[in-house]
Amino acid sequence: MPSTKTFQALPPEDAETLVAVMQRIVPHTNSLLQEAVWETALSYDSQLVTRWALRQQVRKNLHDLDIRARQLHGGSFAGAPPTTQDALLHDIEDTEFFQGLVNATVSDYYNRHVVWEAIGYPGLAQRDGAGYLHKGFDRMGGRGGNAQWQEQPCGCPLMNQLTW
Repeated sequence: MPSTKTFQALPPEDAETLVAVMQRIVPHTNSLLQEAVWETALSYDSQLVTRWALRQQVRKNLHDLDIRARQLHGGSFAGAPPTTQDALLHDIEDTEFFQGLVNATVSDYYNRHVVWEAIGYPGLAQRDGAGYLHKGFDRMGGRGGNAQWQEQPCGCPLMNQLTW
């Protein structure tokens, strides 16, 4: 596991399973993106420190995944091949636990600047500090539904006929 930071709420075997599940939710192979998965798991774990009931539910579900992986694969969920992991996750995809974990993973993971850079998303400030204000949305004029394009944004004939 890439980071020197440690989990606070989950023991190592549960943390390893959590990271493996999150790696299947956002399956990137780039090492920087794998580090972001680790950071996402650490962030999720930090929320479990004070949420005892949720921590117990998460631990039970991670333990159940490990048990099922051992039955199907003979080893832990984290050590199972991706196809086995995917099959096990498919079995629980409609559960409240898994849906909550998907939401938490995607929300945290795709809110990291290293991920934005890797997937080519310029970020909310468009990296130039100007935001979206002067990126074409300010080309509309008029009031009361009579707005028309002040400039032609492209050579597209349909866009040139646009009136509101």
